[in-house]
Amino acid sequence: MHLDTIKNISEQSKLHIDKVSDAFIEEALLIRLVEEEFLTLFSEGKMNGTVHTCIGQEFSAVAVCQFLSPEDWVTSNHRCHGHFVSKTGNWRGLIDELMGLESGVCKGIGSSQHLYAKGFLSNGIQGALMPVGTGIALHKKINQLEDIVVSFLGEGTLGEGVLYEALNLASLHNVPQLFVCENNFYSQSTPQKTSVAGSILGRAKSFGIKTFECNTWELTELLKVVEEAVTHVRSGNPAFLNIQTYRLNAHSKGDDDRDQGEIDYFSGKDPLNLLLKDKKWIDKKIRIQSEIKSHIQNSEKVQLQKSKYCFDQLPRLPKAKLVKVENGKTRMGQALNKAYFNSLASGSFLIGEDIVDPYGGAFKVTKGFSTKFPGQVFSSSISEAGMVGVSIGMALMGVQSFTEIMFGDFMTLTLDQLVNNASKMHHMYAFQVDVPLRIRTPMGGKRGYGPTHSQSLEKFFVGIDNVLTVAVSSLIDPKVTISELQDVRCPAVIIENKMDYGKLLWGGSKFYKCFREDKPFGGLVLSPINYQPSLTVVSYGESARHIADNLEFFFEETDEIVELVCLTQLHPMDLSLVEDSLMKTNRLLIVEDGSVSFGLGSEILALICESGIHLDLAKRIGAEPYPIPSVNSLELQMLPMIDVICSSFLENLKGVSHE
Repeated sequence: MHLDTIKNISEQSKLHIDKVSDAFIEEALLIRLVEEEFLTLFSEGKMNGTVHTCIGQEFSAVAVCQFLSPEDWVTSNHRCHGHFVSKTGNWRGLIDELMGLESGVCKGIGSSQHLYAKGFLSNGIQGALMPVGTGIALHKKINQLEDIVVSFLGEGTLGEGVLYEALNLASLHNVPQLFVCENNFYSQSTPQKTSVAGSILGRAKSFGIKTFECNTWELTELLKVVEEAVTHVRSGNPAFLNIQTYRLNAHSKGDDDRDQGEIDYFSGKDPLNLLLKDKKWIDKKIRIQSEIKSHIQNSEKVQLQKSKYCFDQLPRLPKAKLVKVENGKTRMGQALNKAYFNSLASGSFLIGEDIVDPYGGAFKVTKGFSTKFPGQVFSSSISEAGMVGVSIGMALMGVQSFTEIMFGDFMTLTLDQLVNNASKMHHMYAFQVDVPLRIRTPMGGKRGYGPTHSQSLEKFFVGIDNVLTVAVSSLIDPKVTISELQDVRCPAVIIENKMDYGKLLWGGSKFYKCFREDKPFGGLVLSPINYQPSLTVVSYGESARHIADNLEFFFEETDEIVELVCLTQLHPMDLSLVEDSLMKTNRLLIVEDGSVSFGLGSEILALICESGIHLDLAKRIGAEPYPIPSVNSLELQMLPMIDVICSSFLENLKGVSHE
C-alpha cells in the first residue's frame, strides 16, 4: 500500500476521545512510557540485547486484550511488549525481565522477545507461534471451553509459509483463533509495496476465514470492530483482523531509513501525541513515569546464576541390570499399533497426514485409532511444520502429543518448530512449561522409494538440546519404549524404520541371547552363548535387526564372534552397554543407517575415547554419501547391507592383526 493511501486512512479517521474510557487510554500510555524507558536504559548501557518497541501501535494491543478473559491465550512475536502488558498487566515483571533480573517474568532468560505468563507466550521467530496458537485453540475446542486464542503477527509475517499452514488448519478444524495482523506497512525497513503481493484480507478469505479491518487512528471504530471479531471467534470460529497502524520508532533500537517527513506526519496524527497536549494527560504521564523510575530504582538487582539454569529434562540414568528379552510372535507394525493405542487410551493426542480410518497411515501403524479415539486423533493437511506446531500447542496444555511424519525425509520441514519452539520453551520460559511433544517417523531405504523417500537423517536430529531421540527396533517389542515416554516431559523424536514394520519381532537364536538394560530407554545386547566375543558391533533400529539376523554369516565371512549392542536412546547417548562390551573386546565396529561423516559413529567414538577405554580397532560403516537411488540393485549397494558391512570391515583389517 502506498503512503498516500495510508495518509488517506489517517486523514479520514476520527478519534472520538469522548467515547473511550480513560483506563483504555491510560493503558496505552503506560505501554509507551515503559518502552521509552527501555530505550533510555539501553542508551545508558543498563540493558543488553535488543528491543523492538510498539510505539505508535499501542492501541492495537489494548483494544484486543480488553476483550479477553484470564483463561484466553495470546501468542505474540518479537514486538510483544504491548501485548504482554495488556494481557497480563505485569509491566514491572517485564521491566525486570529486560534488565536481566531473576525477578523478571522469565528470570531474565528470555528478555525482550521471549516472554511467558499463564495465557501468554511470545517468540522472536516470525510465524513460529501461529500453529502453536492453533494447537492451543484446538485444545480449547476439544474440551468444550469458551476460551479463545489471539495470535498477533506483523504484515511481514505474511511472507512465512507456516502462517498459511496455520490458517488452513485453523479453518479445517474450525478452532477459536483470532489472527491479528498489526499492519504498520513496513517489514523492518522494507516498504509493504515491495514485500507483500496481493490482498492481505484476501489471503485469509481464501481459507474461508471471516475477516475484519480497522485502524488505530479511529479509536471508537477500532473498539467496535475488535469486539465484533472477538465475539465471532468466541462463538467457535476462526477470524482474521487486519489493524492498520504505524510504528513511530525504528524497527529495533536504531537503523531507521524511512523518510523523516513521513515519520513526522504520523507522529502528528498519533492519538497519544494528540492527547498529550491536554494537561490532564500530561499530569498522568508524569505520574506513570515516576512509578516506572521508582520501580527501576528499587528493584532488587539479582541475576540468575548458572547453577540454577544449566539442567535439562533428558533421561540421563545410571547403569542398570540386564533382563532377558522375550518377544511374542507379532509383527513390528502391529506391535507399534498396540503401543501407540495404549498411549491414546491414556489420553494422548495424535495428528498426522492420512492417519484416520479407513486408511490408517501410509504404513498402517495408526489404523483403527480415529475410530476408537475420535476426539484425540486428527488428520492434517500436508503441513509438517503446521501440524508439529499444533502438537506443541496441545503439549503446552499438558497433553502428551504425537505427530506422525509420513516419511523421515520430510522431517526437515519440522526443524524450525522442533528447534526454535519445542526444544527451547522449557528453558527460555524459565522452566514454567513442559513440552511433551513426540514426533514419530519411518526412516531408511531398501524399498526402492528413491532419493527423497529413503534417507536416514538421524544425525540431523540427534543432539538437539533438550530433545530426546530414540530408535525402536524389531529386536524388542516397542511397547516398553513407547510407554516410558509417558513420564518424560521434554520433546522426543521417535525413529522407526519402514523395513521393520513387516518383520516379526526377533524370536531369538541358538547362538545368542538378548538382554535389555532395565531402565527407561535401555539398550539391548545380543551376547554369544558359550563363546568369548572378539568384536563389539554397535547399531540401532532396523540395521541392528539386520545384523542380528546375519550374525552367523558375519562370522563365516570374517571369523569374528560379535557382541551386538543395539542402542535405543540415541540422545542423550547412553554407552554403558558399549563400554561393558569393549572391556571384553577392545575392538569396535559402528554401523549407522546414514552416511558416517559427522554422524552417530563420530559421537560414539569421541565419547569412548574420552572415557579412557583403549581401542585396538575402530571402524565406522554407513550409507554411501550420495542420494539413495530408486533402482533396487544399486540402492542395496549404497546401504549398509551385511555383505557391504563384511567387505568394508575386512578391508579395514588389512595390516591389522589380532588373536
